[in-house]
Amino acid sequence: MITRYGMTDEFDMVAMETVTNKYLGGDTSLACAPETQKYIDAKVVSVVKEQHAKAKKILEDHRPALDALAKYLYEKETITGKEFMDILRAQTAGRD
Repeated sequence: MITRYGMTDEFDMVAMETVTNKYLGGDTSLACAPETQKYIDAKVVSVVKEQHAKAKKILEDHRPALDALAKYLYEKETITGKEFMDILRAQTAGRD
């Protein structure tokens, strides 16, 4: 995301990576200075940590709904989309 498409505020839309053998394994190489590579590594770690924290918060905020879904699946083993949404709506009703 960062090196191939330049999707950060710092790099804007500048791609730092080239893809060779697109259909034979997709080998890539960075086309930037070693200092920039270090910065890219740090930025990747930062993005991953930030998104991990965001995902963890979402799961923690919706823990009762996840527990209800897990209980249902433990008892029934399968769930339809309608059943899933019914349980989710029941658990999140009144939270808005």
